[in-house]
Amino acid sequence: MIRPGFLLGAAFITTLLNTGIAGRTSSAMGKCNPAQAVKIMETELSRGKNLQQAFELVIKQKAFDGSKACITFIREEAMKSRESAPLIFKKLWLE
Repeated sequence: MIRPGFLLGAAFITTLLNTGIAGRTSSAMGKCNPAQAVKIMETELSRGKNLQQAFELVIKQKAFDGSKACITFIREEAMKSRESAPLIFKKLWLE
């Protein structure tokens, strides 16, 4: 079974590699907004997207700042929102 942290990490690394050099990556990232990130990912998962595709949209919507701490905050927000956002909770905590 693949751990959610690995998936988020892989999505993050893929995005960094796709955006180019380090100078560009900082401008590609936004602020850490866990509530918005969970909402975006829940919506995308309900539309049939996978976790990586959902996370890529979080980055495009600038709700992720590129830090490991932000990933932790997103996971914590998913835990808090487990009843209103069951799909992302399941992906990040149960799979």
